[in-house]
Formats: sequence, C-alpha cells, structure tokens
Amino acid sequence: MEERSSGNSKERANNRSHTQPLIWWFILALMALVASQVMRLHQHQALSWLLWDYAGRITALTILAAVPSARIAAFRTGERQISLFEIVLWIVGICLLDRFVQLPQSLLNAAFPTTVLGAYPHPTGWLKAFDLFFGLALVAISEEVIFRRYIRLAFRPYLGDGILAVLTTSVLFGAIHWWAGLGNVLSAATVGLFLMLMLRRSGVLWPVALAHYLLDLIDFA
Repeated sequence: MEERSSGNSKERANNRSHTQPLIWWFILALMALVASQVMRLHQHQALSWLLWDYAGRITALTILAAVPSARIAAFRTGERQISLFEIVLWIVGICLLDRFVQLPQSLLNAAFPTTVLGAYPHPTGWLKAFDLFFGLALVAISEEVIFRRYIRLAFRPYLGDGILAVLTTSVLFGAIHWWAGLGNVLSAATVGLFLMLMLRRSGVLWPVALAHYLLDLIDFA
C-alpha cells in the first residue's frame, strides 16, 4: 500500500515537473494580453484601440504556437463527444445566461464606478464590420484557447479536472477583464464557468469558441 502511494506521489510530481513550462508560457502569454490592455487604456480612437487589442491577442497566440509543448496543449484537436443538437442547446443556454447577467453587471459597475477603467470602443462603417467578423472571432479564439483549453491542461496536475479547476480557471478568465469594472469581472467569470463546463462536456473547443463569438456578437452588434 505504501509502495503504491509512493508511486502515485512520484507520478504526480513528474506530471507537475513536465507541466511547469506550460504554466510559464501561459504567464508570458498573459503578460502580452495585459500589456495590450494597458496600452488600450491610453487610446482615444477606435482604430488604435482595436489595433492594440488585436496585437496583444495575436502575440499571445504566437507565443503558445512557437513552443512545441505549448503548441500541442493549445492547439490540439479532439473528437466531439456530444451531438450537434446538444451543442445548440449549450450555445443557446450560454447566450441566455449572458443576457441574464447584464443587469447585475451594470448595477455593480454603477455601484463601483472607480473599477471601470475603460470601455470597448464604438467603431463605425467598415471598421465596425471588420471588428464584428474578424475582431470578435479573434477575441473568442484567443480567450478560449488560452483560458479554457490551454489553462485546463497546464493546471490539471495541480488542480485536477474537477470543480476546483473549473472555478479557478473561471476566476482567471474573469480577472483578465479587470479594466472593464467589477461587474464585468464577475459576469465574465460566471459565463466562463459554463464555457469550461461546455468544453469538458463536448471534448472539443470549436463549439465553445462559437458560443463565445455569438454572445459577443449579440453584445456588440
């Protein structure tokens, strides 16, 4: 019994040592995202704001794509485990949840206005069309790759794959919205929790990224 326990401990230790580089690459990608967010706060035109946003997300994805171990974790493909009908139900449910949290989000931001450091720009014309199709797709893909698939694998040896992992990754996803106010942080964490549950249920990332894109499209269209 003691030998088996010792063997399990060694296996967990080996898994952690192998995934430590994954965590460091996550931190580096996160730094790229935060740096672009800080730069965005100083932009007063929609075009420059969006360019910094795109640059941060593309840089973060490039960091993960440049390292073989990180690339495998971030861009691996899997087999869909649920039906297309269930995927539709998940997407509809998450979009409805996003609508439901809009009111408490607004109330919290109004109650704590000093936490709102910036706002999403309102582009017009061709720039708005480009952002709705390219920009929001980049948002969905980058955040789902980094804060759902990649972080799930990187943190698994430490947090497992249960409710603790779901809660932790959801909190981190909420925290990356720090600049948009306390209400946005909590609403993003709430929606992120269900996006992670959807990933665990579906086994593939594209339905989760599609859900993310559609709820953003509803918000900004």
